[in-house]
Amino acid sequence: MSSSTDIAFADLASHRSGDAIPFYETEGQILELWDQLNELRLEQALLEAETTVPLMQQPLTDEEMDSQVTIAEKECLEARATYLLKQSVVEDVLIVDPVLKAVHSGLNATPTERALHPLIDRRDTLEIAHTNLSSTLQTLLKEAAMLSADNIRAMEKNRALTATLLVLAEKVQAQRDEIIMDPRFSAQLDGLRIDAATARQRWRIMKSVVAAVIAGSGVDWARDDTLRDLVLDDENEAD
Repeated sequence: MSSSTDIAFADLASHRSGDAIPFYETEGQILELWDQLNELRLEQALLEAETTVPLMQQPLTDEEMDSQVTIAEKECLEARATYLLKQSVVEDVLIVDPVLKAVHSGLNATPTERALHPLIDRRDTLEIAHTNLSSTLQTLLKEAAMLSADNIRAMEKNRALTATLLVLAEKVQAQRDEIIMDPRFSAQLDGLRIDAATARQRWRIMKSVVAAVIAGSGVDWARDDTLRDLVLDDENEAD
């Protein structure tokens, strides 16, 4: 589903006009009594468990004690599971019944059931949006994992290419060192350096002469970019 649809679902779910359900004092008292009833049931279950524990007439061996502890733990877990199951069934009935009536009663629904209807719609909308976002998240996580694997492979390839480049650089440097150490190539390099220095010196002299001619000619060389560069250009190159 597209992101625009998810945004529409989120906007619809954020509409809180149906949140204001009337809650009367009597209903609050009923909920308090329900909590007290659950506490009493729990205390009753604990008392019944205590009365069912047999009294030990004689000392028990370690094996018998371990066996009794295991049996007691099993009975405790079974009693706890039974109690939680009963509690869950009762709570589900208390919750589901008004919801079903709010959805299916139509015009015969009570004011409280009609007040639940907007909340049920918003809950369903949030469930749809949550499902879509979860699916999108899973897709993004898969794409991120694939990109991470591609990145690792690219890094390994870069390491291999870097190692190859270093080997080639060492070979080139070795060839350069070999050329420099060869007396024939060394003499040629020295000759080329001398020729380059001589040409550079001649060029500077010619440039200075041209700059002097332009400056002394009376031409408004300051207004011309090319002439101004020839006159004012300062060479700082090393010989």
